[in-house]
Amino acid sequence: MNFLTRLGQKWLSVPPRHSGWREVMRPATRQTIRVLVSVVVAWIVGSLIHLPEMIWALVTALIVTQSSISQTMTTARAQISGTLIGALAGVCAVVLEIMTGLRWLPFWIMLVPLVFLTAIQPTLRFACITLIIVYLFPSQGSPFLPMITRLLAIVVGVAVSIVVSFCILHNSARKQAFHTAACLLRRMDQLLKSALDQNTGWAVIERQNDDCVTLLKELEDAVTEARRERWKELEKRDPVLASLPRLMRRLLTDMMLVARAIATGRATGNTGLLPLYKGLSHALRGLAHSCEEQLRAKQNQHEQQSEDEEILDLLPRLEEQTRPEMRFVMSLFREDLERAVGVLMRSDASAAKGL
Repeated sequence: MNFLTRLGQKWLSVPPRHSGWREVMRPATRQTIRVLVSVVVAWIVGSLIHLPEMIWALVTALIVTQSSISQTMTTARAQISGTLIGALAGVCAVVLEIMTGLRWLPFWIMLVPLVFLTAIQPTLRFACITLIIVYLFPSQGSPFLPMITRLLAIVVGVAVSIVVSFCILHNSARKQAFHTAACLLRRMDQLLKSALDQNTGWAVIERQNDDCVTLLKELEDAVTEARRERWKELEKRDPVLASLPRLMRRLLTDMMLVARAIATGRATGNTGLLPLYKGLSHALRGLAHSCEEQLRAKQNQHEQQSEDEEILDLLPRLEEQTRPEMRFVMSLFREDLERAVGVLMRSDASAAKGL
């Protein structure tokens, strides 16, 4: 059993740590439906236009439809560029076959440079696949007609995938971004708590930081997805969301500096760290709550203002440390915490300028 577990961890992708079953199953179910819809729609479109080789539209829809708009668009661009290059190589191979009367030699002559090109630019891997599709698969009649119909089928599959990605069970990137930011802030709180614990080694803190970096990458992906959801620039329609990755990246950097300073202080017997941690924890949990409030329909402006004033009142006391290294890191944290309060609690994206 242990062998099978280790084998699964090595060869299969496993959910991130601390992930619940709902966090794993909901995206998987949504993606399953999107892919199936893409294949069905590609089949319907192919039937309506009487596409001779509809199988390539289905295969393309299966490949291109990804879990997010950004990934779908990236795959679609790779598919289109690779298809055009592969089609050009296929035309050259057909011409060489007509001129020489040989079948396999033109294929290898065209395949070698495509493989080399793919080694340089992996996104062009579809060029080799297209060459195989348009040249090697059996056909009747003119050698160029099947090539045109197969290319048309690929274009249909790409178009269907893009439409489905925008229209079917599209996940709210804004909701995902603020949810991830809230999780990230709470993980920072846990990281600082571990730094204060005498029994926690620095290696454990670094692993917790790795988890925070993973969340930061998910946040950046969510914001990238939000940029593609609408034609209007994200900085104009949702400036708070646009500034979120830079703000969280700066706070995470500050947190590691603070954690190192706290870990050093506990080793020297500094007893004034617990009140400091309580203040930092309160600030991080308050910011996480503000991110979670962004997911709700209506915010209570009076309570929000009271909470941000409470955090700002805490700031002068953060630098009241006897150790110079702690005063230094607290000055950095205070500056970025003021920015975070302005952006997340007062919806003032201009507070993030200079990051």
